[in-house]
Amino acid sequence: MIEDREKILIIDDELAPREALRMVLKDRYLVSTATGAREGIDVMAQSPADLVVLDIMMPGMNGVVALGEIKKRHPDTEVILLTAYASLDTAKSAIRLGAFDYLTKPFDKDEVINVVGRGLEKKRNNKNLKLEQEELRSRTRYLEEQVNKARRNLIMAYEGTVKALILTIDAKDHYTFDHSEHVARLSTAIADVLNLPKNVRDKLEQAAIMHDIGKIGVDEAILRKNGKLTPEEFVEMRKHPEIGATIVQQVPFLGDAVPVILYHHERFDGEGYPKGLKGEEIPLSARIVMVADAIDAMMHDRPYRNRLPIEKVLSELRDNAGTQFDPVIVDIVLKGKIPLK
Repeated sequence: MIEDREKILIIDDELAPREALRMVLKDRYLVSTATGAREGIDVMAQSPADLVVLDIMMPGMNGVVALGEIKKRHPDTEVILLTAYASLDTAKSAIRLGAFDYLTKPFDKDEVINVVGRGLEKKRNNKNLKLEQEELRSRTRYLEEQVNKARRNLIMAYEGTVKALILTIDAKDHYTFDHSEHVARLSTAIADVLNLPKNVRDKLEQAAIMHDIGKIGVDEAILRKNGKLTPEEFVEMRKHPEIGATIVQQVPFLGDAVPVILYHHERFDGEGYPKGLKGEEIPLSARIVMVADAIDAMMHDRPYRNRLPIEKVLSELRDNAGTQFDPVIVDIVLKGKIPLK
């Protein structure tokens, strides 16, 4: 069908070359003409052509200016410049502005067919490339959506497992019921004051919730003992950070939680466990959770003592800043920058 043929627009203020080109191309393509640059731009606005043959030397708006306008409005349209030998250098320079090629007057019929054919082939190739790129982008978006969906499902599954383990710990040690969530809230409040990035705060909250997960491997009798632990029992209790780290490190995307779980009982003076790290050797996230853990423990009943009044909690923090606790984090608490309930 005629409508399926590729469209060519010839813009030339001179009748003879304009009609000569039309006669050469009309049997192969759907050809329209314009007598000047502005008319040609208007024709393109109504019905964009696949390729434009554009004379350089025209009154009003010359071909170089018209080329810029056409490429700006129709970047996918190929433009072939029509020039006399006197303006050949101008035509060559215009190629840098986006013209595909040029034809010289008087033009040869076979050369016209050849140059126009190559120009349209380039346009088709560009169109096919864009379609392939869009299809690739579409496939990439689909795969990313599927990967993200699978990741969300996996995270939900592991979070469900972690919550189940935490509930198991709470069932074994009812004195620490909701302890992990309290520690997570306090930890994120401290992180807010320290202006830590949101993604760091989110990972800290997740790690704080799981900080005592290793207690799943501690004897229930030790966890519930109503009194001071024996040295042997304390040795068993001290194993829970390493047990917890072993559990969580099997899950790749929970890797940021491992240092918190493993080091939240390290002391600032190096007298903690399990590794005896000191000062800033202890990851900041673990130092934050250690303070939050101690605050919540002191503010709630334990088998071996009753909850402490807030004044005593603050006194304990003050007395142990720089030895058990990071003094910077303690200072945040003492200055009332986080709510203690």
